Amino acid sequence: MTAQNNILGHKLNKISAVFKDYPFLTKEWHSCAADRADVDFIFGELSKVPDPIKRHILNNAFNIKVRRDRNIYIRNTTKRIVDLLPPKLRNSLTVDDDEIRNISENCAERCRRIAIHHNVKSRANPLTQKPVNEKLRYVTKRVEPLTVLCGANQSETIANQGEVFRLLTEYVESFRIQANSVTENSVTELGAIKRMCDKKWWNRRLRKIFNQAYEQAAIELNLVQKYKQIYASNLTVKKRQQQKLRNEQMLSSMSVINDIGQQFSLKELSDLNVSNPAIRKAELMVRMRGFEELSKSHNHQGIFITITCPSKFHATYAKSGQRNSKYERFTPYQANQYLCDVWSRIRAEWSRKGIKPYGFRVAEPQHDGTPHWHILLFVEPQQIDTVKNTISHYALQEDGDEKGAIENRCDFKLIDPKKGSATGYIAKYVSKNIDGEGLDKGVHGEDPITAAQRVDAWSSCWCIRQFQQIGGASVSVWRELRHLKQKLGFDSVLEEARVAADESKWHDFINAMGGVFAKRKDQPLKLAYDASFNSETGECKLGQYDGNIIQSIKGLMFKGKMIVTRFFSWRLERANAVCDNLEFCK
Repeated sequence: MTAQNNILGHKLNKISAVFKDYPFLTKEWHSCAADRADVDFIFGELSKVPDPIKRHILNNAFNIKVRRDRNIYIRNTTKRIVDLLPPKLRNSLTVDDDEIRNISENCAERCRRIAIHHNVKSRANPLTQKPVNEKLRYVTKRVEPLTVLCGANQSETIANQGEVFRLLTEYVESFRIQANSVTENSVTELGAIKRMCDKKWWNRRLRKIFNQAYEQAAIELNLVQKYKQIYASNLTVKKRQQQKLRNEQMLSSMSVINDIGQQFSLKELSDLNVSNPAIRKAELMVRMRGFEELSKSHNHQGIFITITCPSKFHATYAKSGQRNSKYERFTPYQANQYLCDVWSRIRAEWSRKGIKPYGFRVAEPQHDGTPHWHILLFVEPQQIDTVKNTISHYALQEDGDEKGAIENRCDFKLIDPKKGSATGYIAKYVSKNIDGEGLDKGVHGEDPITAAQRVDAWSSCWCIRQFQQIGGASVSVWRELRHLKQKLGFDSVLEEARVAADESKWHDFINAMGGVFAKRKDQPLKLAYDASFNSETGECKLGQYDGNIIQSIKGLMFKGKMIVTRFFSWRLERANAVCDNLEFCK
């Protein structure tokens, strides 16, 4: 009897520790101590979810007076939360990074065993030429399938490869992970098998599954909203901050050295490109201003468009913060995919009608994490009505008859140069989604810098691309030209493009590339790729999984000639150890 009381007291203390900030709940919780079955049930259910969710569930549960109804609420809510994970990962929502790595190792090992079993089973005995029994040890040693799967010899193949690929694909999909599809020029069947036998491949995907499951749980419990945790949950924001800190420490601890002995830390080089938020924002603003200058020279009309998802994608009402009764448990990723599908149909219709807009698209979260799109476009004035009608038609195709759809699903504002510039109009959305600098407050009155950090965590968690250029020339070509500081002198078009890039004149760069309506295939400058070589052995570098030759950007192609923009080969060093050579942009 004493032992049972000790176990009961231990459970109560563990749950009470979660509620040290809620003394009234702790008091009421201990009042249930007489009913051991009740305590065991609630403890068992709540042990499946992380502490922040425990607090929220119990906070709501103790507002229910009847014990039976309270326990039903705890059971149903907990089940709904753990069901966000695939069946094989149920009750694992509380894992940390180390435990995710352990699960990844186990999954990769399971895949290797499946591959080994079917590889051995399909082999023939070298003496009798009969099918080999997988229990024969000498054959298992001769096959050495682990060497093959680890990619030690890229030319190797495994027996019964199609069957192994099918079985591993089924196993991977049982975790709601999409296996790599086999394509003719990139992913081979053997390469896909090697990926599924790699713990790093598993770790990336499992971490994404767990992070998104927790964030979706917070959304469904009405934690993500402007009155509680705006844009993203606090735990997701904290994880993102920790991830960025780890990345900074890793970059600072590694350095690269080029052929002439110049040495820089990866952190120094990272701060010089668009990985730096300040540079990223500055480049976006330059490109947007360039598009606006082009529109003025062509007498094109600017229009600012907002496209929003139907009500069923929104978890919470914007005004009251109450749960939306029409919400159908869609994730922000699914909501963004809906917007992508709508946009693809809109673009296809414009293409059929000969409309070629150019501008930028910004994806940002609403207060409950549901994405919506802000789009700044420039088109010919006579096409404005067609542009608006096309967007309205496709934006209202799904649930277009619901209340408020016509008023809220899409919005249009014509840019009037007399009242302000188009770039100035979209600048606040760019700043809000990058660093929050230059803003007094957010849309809902929140601190703009804190809001930008939460938006960054949101986009990272849900893998949502925040900015996308529509039309115009390649920004990668623009960035390569900015490496060339001296006059080349053998062609006026090339020199115009180089000077425009060097002086940050996006509109002049697009004109040099053939104009705003020029197709990419007709533009004079394109990226040039070449094989990467190991400077110590002279061999071509091969892909880890598929054995294909690794190609990296070397410069630009102009009229069939390569213009080199990356002059050095770099080697990577960490803790006084030299790693494989890297091709890195100076």
